[in-house]
Amino acid sequence: MRALKTIVHLLPCLTLGLSWGAVPEGSPYTTPQPPFFGQVRSRTEYDLRALADTTTKKGLMYTLLRTRLGFVAVPNPAVEIKVEMQDSRFYGQEPAAANNPASATTGNFEHLDLLQGYAAIEEGNFKTALGRQKMQLGAGRFMSTLEWNNVSRAFDGWSANLKLAGGDGNLTAVAFLVKDTNTVTVKDHDLLSGLYYSHAITPDIGAEAYVFYDQNRLPQAYSGETALNYDLQYFGERTFGKVGIFAWDEEFIWQGGEMATPKGSKDSKAFQLGTRAGVVLGATNNIKINVGLDMMSGDDDSTDTDTHLYRANYYFGHALYGWMDYLDVNPKYGEMDWRLDADLAFLPNASGIPRLTLKPQYHFFTPQAAPSGFDDPYGQEIDLEAHVVLYPKSNIVFGAGFFLPGDGFYLIPGATTAGAGPINQPGTKLAKGGNTETGVYLYFMPTFNF
Repeated sequence: MRALKTIVHLLPCLTLGLSWGAVPEGSPYTTPQPPFFGQVRSRTEYDLRALADTTTKKGLMYTLLRTRLGFVAVPNPAVEIKVEMQDSRFYGQEPAAANNPASATTGNFEHLDLLQGYAAIEEGNFKTALGRQKMQLGAGRFMSTLEWNNVSRAFDGWSANLKLAGGDGNLTAVAFLVKDTNTVTVKDHDLLSGLYYSHAITPDIGAEAYVFYDQNRLPQAYSGETALNYDLQYFGERTFGKVGIFAWDEEFIWQGGEMATPKGSKDSKAFQLGTRAGVVLGATNNIKINVGLDMMSGDDDSTDTDTHLYRANYYFGHALYGWMDYLDVNPKYGEMDWRLDADLAFLPNASGIPRLTLKPQYHFFTPQAAPSGFDDPYGQEIDLEAHVVLYPKSNIVFGAGFFLPGDGFYLIPGATTAGAGPINQPGTKLAKGGNTETGVYLYFMPTFNF
């Protein structure tokens, strides 16, 4: 089958070496599409995230397992069918039949699911796919496959890709049904549609532009703000590249539209900003050092008719805002991530295998917009990963994260305090008995693909 070439692998930090317009990563338009493929990934975690009050002060230790198996069939030179199954579980999670502990490892299909299942048709430079599929745009700030998660993310619906004449431009269109209740009494939905364009200005400089419409008819809450439904539009641009040893990556997303709340309609005036500036060194560009500022807007006044809270519904939180997951959802008052990160690859030979890569990160988190008395820093985070590649399609990761809470860490969603409820609610400073110690997160993650 004639397939569109994937020339660029877009990294969350710095993206280099552009030659053609970029095909969305992990999508039906990446190549090669092997006829038979799979993955086994195990991740052991020690988790002592001290923002939540724990009376025992004990860390959690568990192991996650992700197993994938898929195939691609080509019944016709212009037709491609892809099916990929995924099993996600914790070690020792299988139920003990009839209260017999010896039967706890008896298998079942509880955790088996369809990760991808689509049919694609290609004609010349145009290709379209229908079904369940992966889709990641650029650096993943708006849309990502969320590969770090043990389940990852896939979308149900339709997409199309057009490689423009000359090969410098690439246009992708999507229309996804993100959620559908499909019940007799409540027939509500969440629809995501839009256009994404990637263009290679030079072999080392690229640009992206996109527009998306996110229509939600399901009542839900996000960072303490309840919406009966919403109609949001996203307009984004991104430039990235390298000139000499200097490299940069900047992206801006504007979120407009309106949101219906129990107290009336609100106009959305929110944004997300991502910036990187750094140097690329070494004969093979194997040393990268960056400074940057990431920002998602927050709302310091919930009583007016505007909302400035940026909703990051489909993005890749891990790579952009540290590894501790405290900021996997934008807090009520937004966030600013002042950061320093590096990618240090050690290549003992020309083939690059084996390879050791160290990835240190430093983050200083503060609110983006907070009323007086709630504008203290969330805290600091220090992360370090070591990636060991012994042979192609394998990667062994050793990781550690440390979070030092600031005086405003109670605003971060997800954690709770003793008797105080969710920390992201205004006014709920850490209650008596809360834990202000450093959060610790350690993990070991070997991944093997074929």
